[in-house]
Amino acid sequence: MKLSTIALLISSVAASANAADTKVWKITDLGSGERANLCDRQIQTCQNNCGGPKEALMAFCNTTTMAWGCGCRTKTPDFETWNWPVPAADCRGSNQVCQENCNSQSGDRSACFENCAATHKCNTEDAPVSYTTSADVQTPPQYIGPAVSYKGKELGDLNDGNDRDNLESSSDVPDSSESSDTDSKSTTSSASTLFQSAGFLVVAMISTTMAF
Repeated sequence: MKLSTIALLISSVAASANAADTKVWKITDLGSGERANLCDRQIQTCQNNCGGPKEALMAFCNTTTMAWGCGCRTKTPDFETWNWPVPAADCRGSNQVCQENCNSQSGDRSACFENCAATHKCNTEDAPVSYTTSADVQTPPQYIGPAVSYKGKELGDLNDGNDRDNLESSSDVPDSSESSDTDSKSTTSSASTLFQSAGFLVVAMISTTMAF
């Protein structure tokens, strides 16, 4: 066997080993207790931002899928999206997996760690957009989308194991039909409709007479 063929085989085996060691970030992999805590804080943040529970016509967070939404009676929620509990946790988890994947690499890892820090400026407008919002509590979120910041800057490879080059095939999401009243926390109203546009919230308020 030629040396060039042997070198090619060694390279192929090494690449396969690295691929097997690559970890994949999924916010739904968080423990049930942590997901419940995040959802409690997510709903409370929504209600506080709207001016109280009665002012939050739509405040939900599904503890199984981590789908969340917020809609106020008299205003558009104006709390910075990157500071909401669920999107912030999504960023931190992605950053942690990014660093763990750097640790599994051979050779100089400094550039890899620097990339993690540059692409995961959590709790700032430079953080990667979190695709966790949903139109209703039973619909799973998108989870994976283009690696861009809330400022609209392309971030490149987040190194968190998710394939963003073929987004249509990224459909490994929990089945929303498995969710029940016991695994979702919500207060909703048909008086507001939540839409997701590149991770930002747009709330369309419908004029109705509400009785509280």
